[in-house]
Parts: sequence; structure tokens; C-alpha cells
Amino acid sequence: MTRQVLDRIDLAAARTGLDRRRFLTRSGAVAATLTVLNGCASGDGDAAPATSTSTTGPSTTSADTTTTSTTTTDPGGQYVVPEPEDEEACRVELGDRGEFVFDVHTHHVMPDGVWRENAPRLEQMIRRLVPPGCTEAERLECLNRTAYLTNMFLGSDTTIAMLSDIPSSGPLDAAVPFDAKVGTAELMEAITVAGRSRVLLHDVIAPNFGPLDQRLDDMAATAATGRVSAFKVYTAWGPDRQGYSLADPAIGVPVVEQARDLGVDVMCAHKGLPLLEFDQRFNGPDDICAMAAAFPDMRFVVYHSAFETSTTERAYDPDRAATGVNSLVKAMDDHGIPPNGNVYGDLGTTWRETMRDPTEAAHVLGKLISRLGEDRVLWGTDAIWLGSPQAQIEAFRAFEITEAFQERHGYPALTAELKAKILGLNAAELFGVDVEAVTCGIDTSLLEASRGELQVLVDDGLVPSPYEPVGYMTRREVLGWWRSLTEPWAPV
Repeated sequence: MTRQVLDRIDLAAARTGLDRRRFLTRSGAVAATLTVLNGCASGDGDAAPATSTSTTGPSTTSADTTTTSTTTTDPGGQYVVPEPEDEEACRVELGDRGEFVFDVHTHHVMPDGVWRENAPRLEQMIRRLVPPGCTEAERLECLNRTAYLTNMFLGSDTTIAMLSDIPSSGPLDAAVPFDAKVGTAELMEAITVAGRSRVLLHDVIAPNFGPLDQRLDDMAATAATGRVSAFKVYTAWGPDRQGYSLADPAIGVPVVEQARDLGVDVMCAHKGLPLLEFDQRFNGPDDICAMAAAFPDMRFVVYHSAFETSTTERAYDPDRAATGVNSLVKAMDDHGIPPNGNVYGDLGTTWRETMRDPTEAAHVLGKLISRLGEDRVLWGTDAIWLGSPQAQIEAFRAFEITEAFQERHGYPALTAELKAKILGLNAAELFGVDVEAVTCGIDTSLLEASRGELQVLVDDGLVPSPYEPVGYMTRREVLGWWRSLTEPWAPV
């Protein structure tokens, strides 16, 4: 597939008079990639743009966007894109449509933190997420605070972001301690009109490390800052590789009760995507759904929506629900959580991993929207581990669930209104964000000027493109990295 993508990009670049490097900085490169994904999903050797049959965004009069692809199979999803050579159409159809984009799942690191000495295995894991093209002497600088703000707010259409962290036992081994996260939020506020907040914060807690009373006191201390939008846990992470259940009355329940008593009514948990040293017994979503049933006044976010790369997502089958999104659907059924109840699903890494297979992507989105409810699916990307999230945003704008899958599985059409909810409005409601106030707090003229300056730097090869792939891209690179692993790994 990589060869097909590069060939299509080279063809489009030649037709537009650009070299490959410059073309890769444009939305046309995304359109070329999505066109190939359509072809691979349909089994066609040379794919054409799919025909739009539902309302997914601004209409266009370009005939290029209504070319019908000839298919030999029945894919469940498709990307509706202009011809990659049509730069203006790609910009209109895939670029900023004025949506409120709230990314609930983002990361960066503090390269000079003591966590590197105290958690060398976590540092090793994060170093694998540094772009191969990083030119900094200390490669972790490519994942620092400046890179975060640049990639999230200049290199993408993201309006507001939730800053999270990897699993840790406390500030001494946290890649971004809570105080540092506050610093990132304050820096963004300093360059935003009227100091409007565009970076919200998780406080990541590990109640199974050390005395529980101390962990509860830590929660009280961070909550007292007024900066905690949600608490987050990694229930499969623990000393000696021993995780815990969020429904455990000795460990998990006191944490949820403390969050509620502190006035923080959103609890997030990493589920699925097993990391190194994870205790898989506690990596499923059953415990968080049990807590949602027990605490109806709290809201619970299942990070990654329990997706696992080792599980191929297909239509829901309760007999095949041990892992993946099916395990979340089953847990909700088992605990009687209704659609649009108090359980939410995040798309961080989940969308990036499934977007390459339109049929799998259709099943994931279809199951989540149908079972969790259209108001309970949240946009997340895991950026900046994987660079700017812009390509993920553009792909989501172009994606549709086919009519055949809608009829066969009861999946909804991805209308413009539904996409707007997923991209940001659902999270705004969850976290009490005033969409109009935040939007008005953005100096659009300054933002566009800054993005223009960034594009010049990208064109001159001085900084990476927002579309530049992050990580190992060829089969040889992936296999070489895979052979170097000593423990299972997945994005956080």
C-alpha cells in the first residue's frame, strides 16, 4: 500500500508542478492517500474518489468529487475526496470548516525532567515515538512543550485540547508532572485573547502505588488549583505488574468517591491498547461500566474505547467480546448503561489505527455511535506522539459509513451535524466548555498569519510538515523496531 500511496502522490505532484516534498505539505497528499485506501478497501487496483450520498460538509460543484468508484466488493466505509491535483477543492473539502475541534487525548513530555532517571523504561518507550527526522541533539525535544503547542494549534485545526500523561506513580516519574501541565496551559493562555483556556488538564493518579490516603490527598491538592478537568487512571499499571479494578472497594471505589467529593465529576481510564508491563486482567472496560452504574452522578470516559490493535473490529458479536470495542459494548449491556448515558468513548489512536481500513473504521464508529450514543463519542488523537493530528482530522471529515452498512448493521449516517458533535461539541458539553467564548478568544487573523509563516518554513524545509509521518513507515523499519522490543508495546 505504501508504494501505491507514493505513486499516487508522485503523479499528483507532477501534475501540479510540485516536487514530492512540497506536495506532501498539502491537503492533496491526504486526498491521494485516502483515494488509495478506498481502492484497497474495494479491491480495485486503481481507485477513484467515491461518490457522496450523505450530507457530510460543504457541497462542491467540482465534478471531481462526484466520480463514482467501480467496486468489486462491499466496503463498509469510504472517503469522499476531490482529485488530489485539485488543490483548492482539497483545501475546501478537507481543510478547516470552522468546526469546534476538541481533542480530549493529547501528550507531550518535559525532556529535562527527573522522570528520565526514575523511569528509564518509560523513556525508552517514548523515544520510539520521536519522529525519525527529528534533528534535535536531544531527540525528546521534538516532543516538548513548544512542539506540542506548534503541532496542536498551528499545525492542525484543533481548537482546544486535553493534556494527559503516561502512567506513573507520581511526579517523580511522570513525563509531564501536574505542575508542568499547568505551565503549558498558562503559556497557551498568555498568547490567547483574554487569556481564554485552550489547554485543559488531566490529573493522572495511581492509587495502587503507596498509601491510598496519600494518593487521595494528592487528588485534593491538584483539585484545589481549579485546574483539574478530569482524573485519569491506568488500572492495568501497578507495582510488580499488578493492576487493580476501578470497582475494587479497597482501591478503585475510594478514588471515584474522592473525585466526586472534590467536585470533579469526570473519571477517565485507559482501556485496551496494552502497554509494556500491563496487567491484562484489569485492562478491560467492565470495571468502569460497573462504576458508571454505581455512580450515576459521575461521567466515565473509556480511553481508546477499549480498542486493541490485535483485534480486528467487525459487527458486534457478544460471543466475541473479550477484547476490543465489542468488550465495551458488552460491558455496557451487562451493567445496563443506556445510550447517551454516563459512559463515553474516546477515539485516541483508535481512529488513526482503523482509518487505514475503511470497513474496520465503519464498524468501530458504527458500534460506538449506535451503542454509546451520538452524544457520547469523543474526538481524540494521542498527538503529539504521532505528530500533528491534522491528517486524522481531514480523514475524519472525508469519511462516510456506506448505505449498505447502515442498512445491514443499523449504523448511522455520518452527517455534518454528527461529525461536529464527535469532533468537539460532545466534549464541550462533557467538560462545561463555552464554545462561543473559546472561539471568540482566538485571534483568527493572528492565527492565520502564524499558520502562513509556518507553511513558509515547511516549504523551505526548515520545520517538519504537519502531514509528515511520525514513526517507522516502511516494512523494514517496522520489522527492525519490532525485533528490538523486549516487552509488548502500544501507544498510550
